[in-house]
Amino acid sequence: MMKKSLLFTPGPTEVPPPILKAMSSPIINPDLDENFFSLYEALCRKIGKVAGTRNDLFVLAGEGMVALDSAVANLVEKDDQVLTISSGVFGDGFIDMVTRYGGKAVEVREDYDKIVSPSDIERALEKNPNIRVATFVHCETPSGTVANLDLVGKVCNDHDVILISDTVSTLGGMPLNVDNSHVDVCLGASQKCFSAPPGLATISVSKRAWDKIENRKEKVSSFYLDLLEWKNSWLGKRVFPYTQSVSDIFGLNMALDLFLKESASSAYKRHERVARLVRKRCKEIGIELFPASEDICSPTVTALLVPNGIKEEELRSKMVQKYSVIIAGSWGKLAGKVIRLGHMGYNAYEKKAEITLDALEKSLRSLGFQKTR
Repeated sequence: MMKKSLLFTPGPTEVPPPILKAMSSPIINPDLDENFFSLYEALCRKIGKVAGTRNDLFVLAGEGMVALDSAVANLVEKDDQVLTISSGVFGDGFIDMVTRYGGKAVEVREDYDKIVSPSDIERALEKNPNIRVATFVHCETPSGTVANLDLVGKVCNDHDVILISDTVSTLGGMPLNVDNSHVDVCLGASQKCFSAPPGLATISVSKRAWDKIENRKEKVSSFYLDLLEWKNSWLGKRVFPYTQSVSDIFGLNMALDLFLKESASSAYKRHERVARLVRKRCKEIGIELFPASEDICSPTVTALLVPNGIKEEELRSKMVQKYSVIIAGSWGKLAGKVIRLGHMGYNAYEKKAEITLDALEKSLRSLGFQKTR
């Protein structure tokens, strides 16, 4: 049997035993069982409460990326100008999605260790008055940065622009009020701050977003991603457009119950507390934070620069083989240059953070790292 390692990564996270137990419940038929319909409705209400939205909300079968893909597929048509706000890997990913669906990305970007300023967004919208949709990533997990959703939402709302916000790595990890922040389409996932296994995505849709979707010139090219199928079947007839992932739904429902039992305020304070501990300890070890400023560091993931002379893969391998702790590298142009510690959901506890940081420090020392003064 393989030795169990501590999974201190920014999703998937460690999964609490009650969630695993819930997922082992007997399978029921989600297309026929009234109890499942009621469970699904209750789950959507719980997620909406955490997100701070009264908009229509669905839980989709598929990893978080299916929500991003669906949002763009439904709201972007051929030749639409779309403001793509990017300061990281997933922001750049939205650019690719917009292009794939025939849209024209109007990029407003910043370096990966920074965030885009609302004033730059304002200027881009003033310069391009035909833009009706914008894409935005609240927390760039590959960079460990978090932006100001309220300010971005206000600028977009002032210009009557539909805001698609990827909150995959912040939903359940920091306070959100999607409706007050003028977010039209809010995207989430099961495997991040809720600490359920990967396999489900969440998406909320505002009236303004529905209006654009319902007035498309052409139908959405994908049946699976078409949100009108959800609106017409589930909201209209209480029939699912396709068979739901029963066990995953059971698990996510338990995750929301655990979150609400703890209380949102307690969970958010716990995330902030552990994030501060991680950053403080990393400075003591002598590792530099990747974000240019600590005030844009995420409460759910910490990104660190790999010290000179240290090979990122060798460091992570050492932590696994000698200390049974798994941390993450990064993606794209940050690959090999950044390591990441995921203190979200069930990972956001001091004991797990300390075990990880001890393993990180000892591994660095064994590879010849010396703290510079």
